[in-house]
Amino acid sequence: MKNFLVALGLMTLAACASVPEQPTVATSTAHSLADWETWKANENAAWSTKEFAILKIDDAIYLKDGESAWLTTRRQKVLSHRWLLGRPRSGGHFVITYTGDKAKVFDRRTLKEHDLAETQTVKLGNGIDVRFARTQISPGVNGLRVMVYNQAHPAARDFKGLSHFSHDPTAVVEARVEAAPQAEPVDFQTSRGWQKRFNRVGIASFSLKGKDMTLGLYSDETDPAKITSVSAFFLDELSGSETYGVGRYFDIDVKGLPKTLTIDFNRAYNPNCARSPHYNCPVAVEKLPVALRAGEMIPPKH
Repeated sequence: MKNFLVALGLMTLAACASVPEQPTVATSTAHSLADWETWKANENAAWSTKEFAILKIDDAIYLKDGESAWLTTRRQKVLSHRWLLGRPRSGGHFVITYTGDKAKVFDRRTLKEHDLAETQTVKLGNGIDVRFARTQISPGVNGLRVMVYNQAHPAARDFKGLSHFSHDPTAVVEARVEAAPQAEPVDFQTSRGWQKRFNRVGIASFSLKGKDMTLGLYSDETDPAKITSVSAFFLDELSGSETYGVGRYFDIDVKGLPKTLTIDFNRAYNPNCARSPHYNCPVAVEKLPVALRAGEMIPPKH
């Protein structure tokens, strides 16, 4: 997920000896208009100009344990690639198999096993790359997401940029965080019609546009001390008209679950499935009772 840069306020030992203990606080380092413009530029680059930009994906496939897929091509204006489940009848194709939480790749008559501790990349030449990583494909069950990238993809070349509401200083709020007694697994419906599990580790309470409200905070971790990022998925009164109907997200980096949190809704973003069919995004269910004209706007239909 995309993340805010945050700073954790630390007290010296001398200060702790003379004043009451202070709550752990996680906040963005800056919320100025200039910083927001920089953030937007980085968001746009992630869609179009970075080496593995989202709009450079030709196709993606999600593999369960024991499944294989092979790469086929067809000549159009650009070379278009497609994944097919199973194995080809003849040799000479790029084939990938997910088994035992490892990926086995057959390429150019060579079989290589890849560890999945981090995302792996295989360059096929002529601007075509295959990337694969472990991902959750059903509640608590991992699989393999495999993507083929085309560096000359016309969608990335012709991308005009994301659409955002004007920056709103009042959309930056200070939230109190109530930690969950223990992390609660919550299963979300996804854009692919599957389900995906996240751990609800706390509740953020705040006032926005003069109204008091709450949002669940989610993490991949279950131990509060090991949490490095919290996320929220939300709808608002404009969802489906001016904002994306599946919902919008925000992510904030932390060092352990904080007691207070700065939330900048100007940095609320649409999930990748808003413009790309190649992702598996959770559908938001919590709704903010405001017309939130801050953050990313609804995209054109892809």
